[in-house]
Amino acid sequence: MIDFTENDFGVVMRPSLEDGIWDGDIHVSVFSHPMPEVDSITHAELMYLAYKMSAMIQLCNENTEVDKALTEFTADMIKELNPQGKGESDAPKVEDKVTGVNGNVITLDFNTKCGGNG
Repeated sequence: MIDFTENDFGVVMRPSLEDGIWDGDIHVSVFSHPMPEVDSITHAELMYLAYKMSAMIQLCNENTEVDKALTEFTADMIKELNPQGKGESDAPKVEDKVTGVNGNVITLDFNTKCGGNG
């Protein structure tokens, strides 16, 4: 469990599951704690940043150029965070996993070595 403080904000992704299988849809929620030490303008600015983070999912779904740029940026960030490359060969490459797009549903195939069972 994550130990939240009174100054934390969060973006939560909840996958839509049917009999334990992800149907490709997600529900995104944004939350914050009251933050008693900051004024309402600061709180609103931080909440806006959390909403921008959640909006990225829909923006990428609607704009392939933005999606490609964010995919490359994310891959570079992960390499920077993990300079030894531990586990990179096991990490799924999302661009190879997209099998279809229908409206706001992106279908992915994560046919991993373990068949998705841990």
